Amino acid sequence: MAQETPPEAAAAAVQPPDYAALVEAAGDFIYTLDLDGRFTFLNQAAARVLGYSAEELLGQKFTMVLTGVSAEVALKHFGRGVAGTETTPFFEVEIRRKDGRIAILEVRAGSLYRNGELVGRQGIGRDISEVRSLQQAIAAKSERVALLEERTRIAMALYARIAEFAVEDPATASSQVLRQMHEAMLRVTADHNGLSQFDLSVLQLLAKGCSNREIAAAVHRSPHTIKDRIKKIKERVGVKRRAELVGTALKLGLITQDR
Repeated sequence: MAQETPPEAAAAAVQPPDYAALVEAAGDFIYTLDLDGRFTFLNQAAARVLGYSAEELLGQKFTMVLTGVSAEVALKHFGRGVAGTETTPFFEVEIRRKDGRIAILEVRAGSLYRNGELVGRQGIGRDISEVRSLQQAIAAKSERVALLEERTRIAMALYARIAEFAVEDPATASSQVLRQMHEAMLRVTADHNGLSQFDLSVLQLLAKGCSNREIAAAVHRSPHTIKDRIKKIKERVGVKRRAELVGTALKLGLITQDR
């Protein structure tokens, strides 16, 4: 028969996990705060992400490493956590490293208790700056691909019309194709700037020097509607004055001087 292992020997063989070593070995930012929002612990990853040593941050309020808007977000979350009214443990913040660079942290926070008494907050932060940069690059590339696909579609449609005009009436093909090409490219430019065909009509009348009342009469809208629409168009194009709007619209090819 196999000899049984004494219970005390078995207990000695199973060592409890070294939580301190696990925390220090973690790749994520791990921290604890007191009820005033001051750092009471930071692991090595926190120091690496922030660029500060743990000694420089212990006793400091967590807002010192956050950008202005993120400090407001984190303070609200901290207050709800202390009050026991938080609805989600997750939030994102921008941190300002010691060297001035900005990084984005995805944080999961929770309350910290000792002997059943709330003594502060604790959390884990993951640096997702590279992930965000990649997402933005993919979004920008997707937008460029979508625009290229739209231009390709328009070009194919124009080629088809050129063939039709060449067969039907070669004498008028050139002017009709050029006009359709201009209108097609105008639609692409307008869509790219978030503008509608109605916006283009307003811009063209604005370029002719028409007042809001005259534009309203021409497009069958109220002067108030036109005033509000022009304001929105200026916001989309990124200008503040009507003259700037006309000049920018001309540069973008949204309107023509002889139209």
